[in-house]
Amino acid sequence: MARLLLETSSVNRYLAHKQHLLPASRLADVVAVTRNIVALHATDAVAPYLSLWARDPDFGRAALEDALYENRSLAKVLCMRVTMHAVPSDELPFFFQAYDRHRERSYPAEFRSFAGLLVRAGICGAQEAEARLDELQCQVLDVLGEKGPSTVQQISRAVPELKAKVAHDEGKAYAGEFSIGSRLVPRMCAEGLLIRARPRGTWRSNLYEYALLSDWLPEVNLESGTPQQARVWLVRRYLAAFGPATYSDVQWWTGSSKAETKGVLEELEPELVEVTIEGISNGYLMLAGDAGRLGAFTGPQSPYVFFLPALDPYIMGYQGRRRFLNSEHRAKVFDRAGNAQPTVWVDGRAVGAWGQSQDGSVIYRLFEPVCDEAQELLASEARRLEIFLDGEVIRPRSQTPFTRALGHR
Repeated sequence: MARLLLETSSVNRYLAHKQHLLPASRLADVVAVTRNIVALHATDAVAPYLSLWARDPDFGRAALEDALYENRSLAKVLCMRVTMHAVPSDELPFFFQAYDRHRERSYPAEFRSFAGLLVRAGICGAQEAEARLDELQCQVLDVLGEKGPSTVQQISRAVPELKAKVAHDEGKAYAGEFSIGSRLVPRMCAEGLLIRARPRGTWRSNLYEYALLSDWLPEVNLESGTPQQARVWLVRRYLAAFGPATYSDVQWWTGSSKAETKGVLEELEPELVEVTIEGISNGYLMLAGDAGRLGAFTGPQSPYVFFLPALDPYIMGYQGRRRFLNSEHRAKVFDRAGNAQPTVWVDGRAVGAWGQSQDGSVIYRLFEPVCDEAQELLASEARRLEIFLDGEVIRPRSQTPFTRALGHR
């Protein structure tokens, strides 16, 4: 495997270009942008909108909603690290097959035997549980086939057993209960029977309607290809969008085991080159063709800036972040669970965080010094974001002490 030596600034410029984050590489096509960066993180309902705003110069919320719910060229599914992402619908089989072994991980260990939950909820005895589970799934499919996209609450009116409750974490401060329907319907999505359709409420809502996958995306065949073929495809796509990246980055981003990662990279080895990023480390991997494009890419020589939302695919794309974030600032940007906060970037490095005041104004605070020209660009980009948000205040699900203090400035 050939080895190359790369400058950090060149790598950062090229990755900002590939991620459509340079002003000259922004693209007014939500599906193409999503495809080029593999997927949009969508656990937080607003995250895909803000990630596209950062990459599309003329982005409006309707463009994403049309792609998700009207022409259905994008779809929301569980994939990388068993978290919600919006992906191109025609690539859905690859994501489904790549995570064939992973879907059970989306449930706590005590709830992975779903038939057992029916027993705990008092719906049936242990001997009947598997058969009763099959019956409930068939009833859900029948309801959606007849009524079309519906919420869990609406489905549960037609299938009353789904209202049965199961207690969790008894004796703990966060004890509570959930309904069978609130777990069964998303589980049927993970199994490829259903899909999340349009949410109820505003763009900030995670209260979804659910639809039959066969009705919502009739041309999609989830069984095309094999899990190994899909994993190889996924890592190749990751390296095309995020490379250079390390073995650990690949494993962390995919959420795969060491054995799975090793097997995929061995299969891809003829397509790869190994590179060293000057002042950072060696052992980075790139697709050979992409390394040639990086070498020919010049990009802007003047400062460039961008604002990214919490959980943006770019900052969440790597386990190792030394290339774009000093370790002393890590706790300002990532919470204890590893979730990235809204960040401010100059010349391909995270140099601060942004938030909003109570009146919706965009505010930001830098933890690294930047030049006067960059300061002017940041002020302009903050105004652009303020116009997009139009006074609506967006709060991340969790915050660090650094980002929490922004709201009190």
